[in-house]
Parts: sequence; C-alpha cells; structure tokens
Amino acid sequence: MGSMSIDGLASGLGTTDLINQLMQIEALPQTALRSKVDTQSKAVTALQSVNTKLANLLKAAKDLSGTGVWGAMKTTSSTTAAIATADTSAAAGSLTFRVDQLAAAHTVTFDGRVGATTDAVISGATLDVQLADGTVSTVSPASQSLSDVVKSINNTANAAYTAAAVQVAPGQFTLQLTAKDSGAAAAFTAPAQIDSLGLQGVTTQGVDAQISVGADNPYTVTSATNAFEDVLPGVTITAVKKQTAGEDPVTVSIAADSDAVAEKVKALVDAANAALTDIAVQTRTKQGSTTGGALAGDSTMRRLAQDILGAVGGGGGSALGAFSAVGVQVTRDGALTFDKAKFQTAYKADAAKTQEYFDSFTDRNHANADADVFDPGWDTANGLARKLEVIGRVATEGVRLPTMAAGSAKEGVLQGMIKRKNEFIGDLNDQVSAWDTRLETRRTMLQRQFSSMETALSSMKSQSSWLSSQLASLG
Repeated sequence: MGSMSIDGLASGLGTTDLINQLMQIEALPQTALRSKVDTQSKAVTALQSVNTKLANLLKAAKDLSGTGVWGAMKTTSSTTAAIATADTSAAAGSLTFRVDQLAAAHTVTFDGRVGATTDAVISGATLDVQLADGTVSTVSPASQSLSDVVKSINNTANAAYTAAAVQVAPGQFTLQLTAKDSGAAAAFTAPAQIDSLGLQGVTTQGVDAQISVGADNPYTVTSATNAFEDVLPGVTITAVKKQTAGEDPVTVSIAADSDAVAEKVKALVDAANAALTDIAVQTRTKQGSTTGGALAGDSTMRRLAQDILGAVGGGGGSALGAFSAVGVQVTRDGALTFDKAKFQTAYKADAAKTQEYFDSFTDRNHANADADVFDPGWDTANGLARKLEVIGRVATEGVRLPTMAAGSAKEGVLQGMIKRKNEFIGDLNDQVSAWDTRLETRRTMLQRQFSSMETALSSMKSQSSWLSSQLASLG
C-alpha cells in the first residue's frame, strides 16, 4: 500500500507547490532544448515546402524539353464527317477530301431457323473454321447444337470471324458470323458443314473506307478501317460518316500548336513565381505584428531566389538575347511575367528560334555524358527552361559532376539541409530525453529533502511541547 503525505504538516509550507516551482527552474535548460526542437522542426517544414516548389519548377522545366513539346501540332476539320490527329513528325499543311465510304465488317447470316439454341445445325462432327491468315482449322464442337457450334467457333484461336446465335423472332434462332476486322480483305467464307440452316446470305459486305482527295481530278485513298494513317506524313484522318453529294468536302488543316507550348511556358513561369513567393514567406523578417519566417535570414534561400531571377534577367547570352523577346521578363517586384501574345507571335514567326530561347544548351563531351541529352553536371544551359532546370536539380535532387565517381550518390542542396536539420533535431530530442531522467532524479531528491525537513520539524515540535510541559510541571 502506498504511503500518503500531507503538505507542510510541520512547516506549514506548500511543499508540493514549492517543489514544482523549483523544478520549473531546474527544467529551464530542457525548456530551451524543446524550444530549439520546435524552431528546427518549423525550419524543416519550411525547407520541405520550398523543396516541393523547386521540384515543381524542375518538372515544369523538363516539360519544355524535346520535340514532343516544341513539335506539337494541332488539327482542325471543317466538318464533322472526319477528324484528324497529328504527331510531332507532321508538317503544317491542309488536305481537302470527301468521305465516300466507311469501312464495314463482313457479316454472314443463314436463312434457316431452329426452335432453340440446343437444336442441331450441323449433321457431322466437325467444322472448318477460316482463320485470319486465310487457312482453315478443323474443330469439333461438343455437340451439333447451335450453342455449341457458336462456342466452338468463338474458342478457335485466330478465327477470322465471331459467331452469335441470333433470335430473329420469338422461338426462332439462326447463326450470324461477323468478321473480326473491317475492310474488304477480311471477307470470309462460312463453314460448309453448317448444313441444317439453309443458305447463307451476306448481311453486310466487308468494304474498305474510302476518301476522294481533290476536286477537279480527285484520287482515292482506301483503308481497311476508318482511320487513314499518313495520308499526310504524321497525320491520321478518321472518317466519321459518309458524305452525300450535296455536302461540302472536308478540309483538314495542320498547324503548329502554339497554344499547347504557351501553356507549358506559362506553367514554367507560374512554378518559378510559386517558388519565389514561398521563399519570400519562409525568409521574411519579423516586423511589428508580422511574424518572421522559419528561415529568416537564410543565405541559401536568398541565393536561390537570386538564381531564379538571375536566370531570367541574364537572358540567353549573345546568341539569343533577352528572354523578353519571347514574352518572359522580371517585374520590379521580383516576380516573373509571361506575355502569351508576344510568345505566340515569336513562335509563329520562327518556331525553331523560339525553342532555343527555352530548350537550348551547349553539349560538352565527357566519358559519363550522354550526347545530345542535357545534363547539368557538365553541359551549359542557354535556354530559360534549361537554366531553371539546373536550379531545380541542384536544389532538390543534386547533379552528377564530371569529378564524381560512377555510381556515387547525388544530394540536392535542400535535401542536405533537411537531412542535417533532422539529424540535429534527433540529437536535441536525445538531450531532452536525458533531461527527463535528470529532472526526475532531482524531483525525487527534493521530495526526500522536504520530507526529511518536515520530519525534523515535527520532532522538534514534539520535543518543544514535552519540554514546555515539564517546565510547567515544575512551576
């Protein structure tokens, strides 16, 4: 059973409160350590936030790399009779044509009827099923019934057609065969062994899609599907509906997709501004009622912001000049702006030159380098996207330098800062834990001291009372 104590029975003091007050003084070093942990934790959170913004900037910069972006083409169609798509190998141009015919899959249906799918439709035990390559595979249905014939055909590997039991009226079923591929070449011959369903009729003739290009002396283009690939290099035209004689022809136009590229440039500028804003918030100094940022006065953060602004303000060197020529510049407030109209004007006038403003670099040979692939470790960035890519990579993931051994680990500047601060926080928490033990020992010692004091005072009071009573008895 635990002992029970009552504060200050002998001394009249609130010893528990007194011990707690003394312990608050004793714990001041631990409180200071906890404050450091809180400060460093806030700094880690701030660094992680900036790191995320720089990672977004890195992604936006990489998104402006290569022909997949700068070679983007867009297509338009004058009518809904056909649509078109273009890949990066396409060139600007147009094509006018008429949709004469859509592709169709060859379909055969038998004239005869059976009363149920379990009824026999063949008299023998086998079927000759035509394959996609024109050869024949002999198969053996589980029974002579319509349902088993359908299953057998559909289970035949590489069959040229699929089978279906079709109910043409209540209680009347027949067999329908449909080519797996559209187009004239996919037409087929039905198995001769289906001899209980009468004659076979072509429900739909397999035909190719066809367009007529030109007006005065048109030429025809055919396709087994409704998609016509590379009628123009890199362009796929898809026929949607057959046109009548009175309809206007289709004109498909292909042009550089300046809108798509402009959106990626805008995304780059937005990502840079987001990084600049976050750095400003995290590094602001305390002024009046405005609290300071967790990274106030951090020189690395200040240098990052200067690098981003310097990448724009410094331009692309003597060969390119200022980035304002393609709509990107720095404001007096230390932010970036993007003039989409100015960019598109430059892009439409000279797409290759405009790409250089963002995507160019000087390739420097090295044993570990990939030719024609930008690597910030040894190549020199000229274009804005490549300059910002360097900043983003150095900050977030690090770069491999020519002097580094193959396979050696990279580390971004912010990654390193976060790692070291987390290690410091770990050390501080170890010290806090050590103080927990030290303070518990100190509290126990104080409790014993005050308990001994109370015991001594109580004894003294008892002796005083006894002495007083003895003196009184002598009187």
